[in-house]
Amino acid sequence: MSESACRFLEDRGHEVLRARDKVPEGTQDPIVAKVAQDLSAVLLTDDSDFKTIASRRQDGQKARFRKLSRVLLGCEHSKVVNRLEATISLIEFEYELAQNKHDKRIILDVKPTMIRVLR
Repeated sequence: MSESACRFLEDRGHEVLRARDKVPEGTQDPIVAKVAQDLSAVLLTDDSDFKTIASRRQDGQKARFRKLSRVLLGCEHSKVVNRLEATISLIEFEYELAQNKHDKRIILDVKPTMIRVLR
């Protein structure tokens, strides 16, 4: 994720853990997912591969990540911060809502003209 997106989240009071500080560059997605899950972090990504890794379906490899939260930002890199600004209140709302449930994951797909929340 871009540094400007990280700074935006930090300015809102969120703790931001950068993947580059936790795993070497080029680390395979399942390992990144495992690290994020072990840290109870919300994985903010623009890599659509995580859409299949972290889903609500509980089969095969996906079952390994049944506690992984992720927000997929599917837009141009230059528009990520603008899209985050436009959707952050929804993302924060979904996170707070999930904290009162048995399944505390949040899974959102944020695209240029659409937001999908998987509950």
